[in-house]
Amino acid sequence: MGNLTKRIVAETGFQWANVGAAITDDGVILIDCPVRPTDSRKLQKELRSLSPLGIRYLISTDYHGDHSIGAAFVEGVTYIAPELVYQQIAKINEKRASSRAGIFVETLREQGFKEEAEEIAKAVIPLPKICFDDSLILHFPPLTFEIRRLGGHTPACSVVHIPEEGVLFTGDVVIQEPNPGMGDASLGQWIRALEWVEGVPVDHIVPGHGEVCGKDVVRRVKERFKLIRGNMEKLVHEGRTKDEAVASDSFEKLFWADSSRGSYWVQQRRDTFRRGLQRIYDEVKEEMGKS
Repeated sequence: MGNLTKRIVAETGFQWANVGAAITDDGVILIDCPVRPTDSRKLQKELRSLSPLGIRYLISTDYHGDHSIGAAFVEGVTYIAPELVYQQIAKINEKRASSRAGIFVETLREQGFKEEAEEIAKAVIPLPKICFDDSLILHFPPLTFEIRRLGGHTPACSVVHIPEEGVLFTGDVVIQEPNPGMGDASLGQWIRALEWVEGVPVDHIVPGHGEVCGKDVVRRVKERFKLIRGNMEKLVHEGRTKDEAVASDSFEKLFWADSSRGSYWVQQRRDTFRRGLQRIYDEVKEEMGKS
């Protein structure tokens, strides 16, 4: 866990999503949470030492499991998230479904962490207590938390701007991976979200995955998405079917997954990449029909 400023810390070394925290006069505000219970317990111990009031609030930036499952292991906090996160967790809890946890459970089992895998499999994610649709401003002196739902990666994907510290937690609006998950994405909306991030005056950007960065990374991610969308537009204009377009070599050479996480993870990432390309095809076709 590293200090970005006197009051802001970030952890980019967890196996899945990044986590941040802000130290305020009202206690610690946690931004996203680790998937693995061992990571969560270690982080909470460190954060409680930063304020006599301990961890008071948890903000989730998305409903994907790497941003929401860990809420099950953070007790005694008020949980804040977009309304779409509430709806998704409620749906999962009602069906007693573990689909969102499956990829983490199976990956940890394959890596030999069977006890943690079972702990996650049995976890019940709590419902957020404070929700918002498009934006929410929180005042915890001396800091302000400007939370805005931008969508893109998922419809719920949100960012947290702390202007006094010049820090922006982007959630998965910015992902420092060659192949960010697009299974629930609207690529056009995602590109617009990245353009919004480019316009925010900040000193530090904490992405959903990857190291703390600057606007150069945001531009690089945006250009990659524009390349993917441009390739798809070309294939649609050529009259390719969805299956033909998705199978194009122009996309296959762009696929990447961290093979160190095991074969189950790689296959899941490949499936997610394919679903994302199918969504982009539909998005482009719909826009062509309106023009």
